[in-house]
Amino acid sequence: MFKRRLLTLSSLVIVTILAVLLLPLVAMVTLLLSTSPKYRTAPQALTFIYGFLLFEWGGLTRFAWVLARYPRQEQMEQNRAIQFWWAQGLLDMGQKLYKLRIEVSGKDALKGNTALLLSRHSSLGDTALPLLFFGKARNEGLRYVLKQELQLLPCLDIGGHRLPNVFVDRTGADSAKAVKDVSDLIATAGPDESVLIYPEGTRFTQKKHDQLRAKHPQLEAQLDRWPNLLPLRLGGVTGMLAANPGKDLVFLAHAGFEGSADIHDLLGGGWLNQRVRLHFWRVPYSELPKDNVQDFLFAEWDKMQATVVNLLAELDQAS
Repeated sequence: MFKRRLLTLSSLVIVTILAVLLLPLVAMVTLLLSTSPKYRTAPQALTFIYGFLLFEWGGLTRFAWVLARYPRQEQMEQNRAIQFWWAQGLLDMGQKLYKLRIEVSGKDALKGNTALLLSRHSSLGDTALPLLFFGKARNEGLRYVLKQELQLLPCLDIGGHRLPNVFVDRTGADSAKAVKDVSDLIATAGPDESVLIYPEGTRFTQKKHDQLRAKHPQLEAQLDRWPNLLPLRLGGVTGMLAANPGKDLVFLAHAGFEGSADIHDLLGGGWLNQRVRLHFWRVPYSELPKDNVQDFLFAEWDKMQATVVNLLAELDQAS
């Protein structure tokens, strides 16, 4: 951990210095690029990147202040406040720069017991949705299952470890450990904490969908069944359900972020004037099956597929 943070913090310092020194040149090149339809939102992307750097330093400064100022028993609440501030600030910036409109349905699912939240994952931008529209909306902690690569971002690394989250290796190199870690994450969650996992394991893109079909022919039936989703990675989800201390199951479907899977989409206008639809639904703990868990999860993933298709159709009709 020490070596990683020394490397990432040093890299952040170097990147920040270069960003400041090269700003006039970068701004000029960005404006020239924006004359091409392929890079029409390059100015917005550049502004967001510089804003992200500011939020990285702002978050690190706040975490240092909490560590120095507050006793240990008060730090958890303060760190959660920083988490909400960081995510809300980045989402607000994205909304203003790209003129995003976010609409939420299924709000009844926000009421009730704390939950294991399963969310669709299709974008760089949708990582803030569960935290803000579920966790913050309910004013409660939301534990995350995160990919270990995110530890390369210092603010996410330090903040992610200050809060009870788990960073997992998605390569399957140590899948037994990953399942145990995510199972322990929900088993130890308090009555005021929900837990989030992206059951697809990575962002959906059509390219990844096609690659799975080519590399794993045994998944063909699932890929045909869920053309807008990736198949569930069952190990982590079933492990969490088995360790579930009594939390409901909540699903988050969304549409509208498909045009922002990576930085190329942000440069090309994939987010501009985008309308984003979110829909939640809840399965009470008393209705969660003890047997045939896979069949239950597949049926709910069928519902996720149908909901995404309906949301996309609504967006098409409104455009």
